[in-house]
Amino acid sequence: MVWYLLLALLAAETALYFAAGWAAGVCRQAARRDFNAAAGRWREVDKVPFAGLINLYAREEGVSAAMVAAIIRAESSFQPRAVSRAGAAGLMQIIPGTWREVNGRIRACSGRHEGECGPGCYFDPELNIRIGTAYFAALVRQYRGDLVLALAAYNAGPGAVDRCGGVPPYPETQEYVARVMAYWHEFAGLQVPAGGGAAENWEAARRAAAWGAAATAALAVWTALRLLRRHRSWRWR
Repeated sequence: MVWYLLLALLAAETALYFAAGWAAGVCRQAARRDFNAAAGRWREVDKVPFAGLINLYAREEGVSAAMVAAIIRAESSFQPRAVSRAGAAGLMQIIPGTWREVNGRIRACSGRHEGECGPGCYFDPELNIRIGTAYFAALVRQYRGDLVLALAAYNAGPGAVDRCGGVPPYPETQEYVARVMAYWHEFAGLQVPAGGGAAENWEAARRAAAWGAAATAALAVWTALRLLRRHRSWRWR
């Protein structure tokens, strides 16, 4: 009897694991659709550092200024001379390769610095915001207005997003996207919708089901071994 109860419990926990994963995905997709619809609309900022520059270049590139401000806060906390361990620099934490690519397209340094931009350009707030905003806007266009994918690509690179077919399962990227979304809601004066929290709850249920299934499977194996030793059969007698 115990053997069959264990098998039934294992089947139920396995079903809960897959059902919770599906429910988390549904909640996450709903939150993502709502976010893309809301964050895609123009919102200027006024009570943040460099608000004038953010509004100027966000409007020029056709993205929400509140979105750009949220990225800056997540990337550098509005510190113009911030430098990461990976070599990204300035307010929007731009790496040299990205800087050269975007600057070659929009000529942000033209008329301001002779020749190629030097190291100091990365720490120029106006240049950094202009380059970073242009890069983010290009990612938004590349992913056809999907701001979540654009944010993931800004953090992990477009190659990672394309390989994974969505937001990469890297903890750093997952946390980054969630953090920028939360900052955008703050700058937009809106509450974070319940959909994201529901997704987290379902993910917690999924993890609990996985641990429960693992424990039940281990107990089932132990029970089966005892039955085999005692009765030379896995059947309970």
